[in-house]
Amino acid sequence: MINGMFVVDSVVHPYDMGEANNGTDPNQQRQIAGMYHHHRLYTGEQKTEYLMERDEFISDFDLDGLTGALFAESQTDMGVLHALPNLGFSQGPLTDIRKMAALRDANPGRFLLYATINTRDTDAAIRELEWQVREFHVDGLKLYPAFYYDGKSIGWRLNDPDFATPLLEAARDLGLKNIAIHKAIPIGPSSIENFKVSDIDEPLMRFRDLNFQLVHAGFAFLDETRVLLHRHPNLYANLESTFCNLNNRPAIFLEALGEFLYWGSVDQILYASGFNITHPRPMIEAFAALEMPQRLKEERGYPDLTDEIKRKILGLNALKLHGIDPGAAATKIAGDQYEQRRAHDLEKPWTSLRQKEAA
Repeated sequence: MINGMFVVDSVVHPYDMGEANNGTDPNQQRQIAGMYHHHRLYTGEQKTEYLMERDEFISDFDLDGLTGALFAESQTDMGVLHALPNLGFSQGPLTDIRKMAALRDANPGRFLLYATINTRDTDAAIRELEWQVREFHVDGLKLYPAFYYDGKSIGWRLNDPDFATPLLEAARDLGLKNIAIHKAIPIGPSSIENFKVSDIDEPLMRFRDLNFQLVHAGFAFLDETRVLLHRHPNLYANLESTFCNLNNRPAIFLEALGEFLYWGSVDQILYASGFNITHPRPMIEAFAALEMPQRLKEERGYPDLTDEIKRKILGLNALKLHGIDPGAAATKIAGDQYEQRRAHDLEKPWTSLRQKEAA
């Protein structure tokens, strides 16, 4: 918690970029190097204590380092683990759902879990989803608008009647209510067209009983996204990567947040760090202290950033999406090892990771 506000990180995905899982051709190696560049860019070069060394970041990220950074080194109370498919620069899944399920189960009350799929074949994708729901009792589904095979990408759109619609129907039939779709930031050898938001409007109307999270909302296509939020109460702006602008470009973050608050509702906005792309603590602390500049309130009609607004964005909205009572969530983790570790003060950044390395 920070200032009495319960914090839920809506995107946590510790990358497996260990040597055994890395792609080896030059294009894949450039993508891997680009991931580390994004870590430095999102963190901010001036925040040296929060920067990882290259070999710390480009690794099969240690899960003790993950939980320590989230729950002992920052004010995060819960996280939503996103399983990730092969994104073009790994041999297998970038974040394996089996490892994520084990991590969730080892830390009661700390994690939710989203499934993913890794194939454009409709029947195979549905079978893959059915298996994950049955075996791991997932809380949602994370989708990427392109699949990667042999250095090539196959894109798809969320309004595709032959693939996306049957997949979403299957997710609904399996009891899933939360669908997170990566947008705005292109990955690998895939056209930027796949990452635009123009394919979301139709599914939002067709599946009004599902909640859709537009992941990286506001990072690009801000104008289109604010209109979609205004039109659709079942759309949520998941601010992974966008939130990182608080580290070194707060004006960019304030514009995106202000537009979403003006055109949509505070109930539609979710905090996310995208861990392990960067350490969560600087973003949480910056947001807790953030004020809307008077100029933006006067010129654009943006609201004051009240404690109520911050409380909803940092955690209450995510809890509500998943049907979790805030009091029950706090009680479930009260007195656990992480609460004890941060009882007097937060640990220094990457303490857990580096202690494990030293051992």
